[in-house]
Amino acid sequence: MFLEDGPIGYTPRPANLNGVRSAYALYMVGDSMEPRYEPGWLLHVNPFKPPIRGRDVVVYKEGQAVLVKQFVGWEGDTLVLRQLNPPATLRIPRGQVRECHLVVGSDQEG
Repeated sequence: MFLEDGPIGYTPRPANLNGVRSAYALYMVGDSMEPRYEPGWLLHVNPFKPPIRGRDVVVYKEGQAVLVKQFVGWEGDTLVLRQLNPPATLRIPRGQVRECHLVVGSDQEG
């Protein structure tokens, strides 16, 4: 997915994001993380919590590309992510990673 225009709307924060500066939510696009997330689900993100192995993250790459994947870890200068559908391991050079934020919740209703 690509983000270009900024916010498209606003939603109430879940309790675990109350008081968190710059917390945000985004809609899941595509089926690469099914069955964990379906297209259209709203993902809540804490941009300050560090990534945790086995948890999901939002990765902002150079060129405005955005990925939602499972965080495996850093191997030297490479970010390693896991995709669920189809199962795959992605390796992204650190120079292509702008930010990596932790997903802290989801809302099926979106």
